[in-house]
Amino acid sequence: MSNSAEQALTWRFNAPNYVTIARVVLAAAVVWLLLQGGEAGILMAGILLIVGWCTDGLDGFLARRMGQSTLAGALFDLVADRVLMTPALILSVAAGFWSRTAGFMPLNPYPYVLVVVAADLTVLAGVFTYIWKRRTRFMEFPPPTLIARITYSVQMPTLVVGVLGIGPDWLLAGLMYLTIIFTLVASHSYLKRGGYVFTD
Repeated sequence: MSNSAEQALTWRFNAPNYVTIARVVLAAAVVWLLLQGGEAGILMAGILLIVGWCTDGLDGFLARRMGQSTLAGALFDLVADRVLMTPALILSVAAGFWSRTAGFMPLNPYPYVLVVVAADLTVLAGVFTYIWKRRTRFMEFPPPTLIARITYSVQMPTLVVGVLGIGPDWLLAGLMYLTIIFTLVASHSYLKRGGYVFTD
């Protein structure tokens, strides 16, 4: 989003934000399906995760193409990414979807889960801390780094493979380790760029 620091933190109902809202609705549907369980529900949850993953970036593309970029929209997009992934990950762990990688990861799947969830919660904390501080003073919001944007495209296929139970066990384990590495590197780069949101 260009010149986001110069834009007011006001919500607008426009095409890009409707796409983001749709992704949040998808997230709610995924949660409901995972709670219901059953082969058909889990399959549908996996399909909706794929749709949510594939539409990531569509809202930003539309915002740039239509000249409707807003700071509120960019923040909402970050929140939508986390809402789509984190609850589904936690519920899939509770359902035991990740047990098949027990022989490949010590304390499986908790190293993977803790890294991803901690990173997501940090992003959410950064967004809400920024919004709170912005009430009383100007502060530029740090856009995600390139590695952070790439990392989401590593995290989501790992989640999809885990939820749908597709592929060999070693493939899922490899994706989990890859996700850990990317998430740690992305978190470091993002905190290095935008840690002032918490400290200033």
